Amino acid sequence: MDQQTRVLIIDDDAAIRSLMAEFLTGHGIDVATGGGAPDLYAQLKAGRFDAIVLDVMMAGEDGLTALSKLPIADRPPVILVSVLGNDVDRIVGIELGADDYLAKPFNPRELLARIRALVRRSKLRETRGGGGPVWLFGEWRLDAAGWQLTAPGGADVALTPGEFRLLLALVEQRGRLIDRDRLLAATGADEADVFDRSIDVLLSRLRRKLADHGGRDLIRTVRGEGYQLAIAARPAD
Repeated sequence: MDQQTRVLIIDDDAAIRSLMAEFLTGHGIDVATGGGAPDLYAQLKAGRFDAIVLDVMMAGEDGLTALSKLPIADRPPVILVSVLGNDVDRIVGIELGADDYLAKPFNPRELLARIRALVRRSKLRETRGGGGPVWLFGEWRLDAAGWQLTAPGGADVALTPGEFRLLLALVEQRGRLIDRDRLLAATGADEADVFDRSIDVLLSRLRRKLADHGGRDLIRTVRGEGYQLAIAARPAD
């Protein structure tokens, strides 16, 4: 791992926080730590990080609430960690834009591997030109870099990060079929047995929001094979 990689660990358990920091530092990562949401905000304001390891169950403001307050467009990849490891936290975390989820206790080598994978993907996206182009499909407009969906007529459609990532994955296929595994990957989900259910939740909510703006049939289900955008998409000129 590059020496310049910086990771922020936010966990209110000082012992666990110290163990994670010690292990990651021993593998060449520059680590900063904090014990709660105020530290998270202060550290992000003070400097740049390549990834965040964020505890869900913290005293005061919990990790999910803190995550929901972070700007979507320019925040680093986030790995949520929790002693509970329940499906609800995982699904909500993905909806809020978390890139991965680990249940405590976990092997620190697994944490290291997941950080490396997230940082590689993040740097690859930057190399390819940042967040991506503006897409047009029918009278809809999707700004991949600005995380903004505009409906026909000009109304902004409020999407969670998870919903936005799913729609972007469909749009990028330009009307071609995309299977469930690739949709899972688009959310950053690695545990298909858990996140397979979150795809159903996200798709249902996304379809409902699109329908509110006249896009009831915009996403088509091909039984047993996957999903596709019902109309072709293209990058804006």
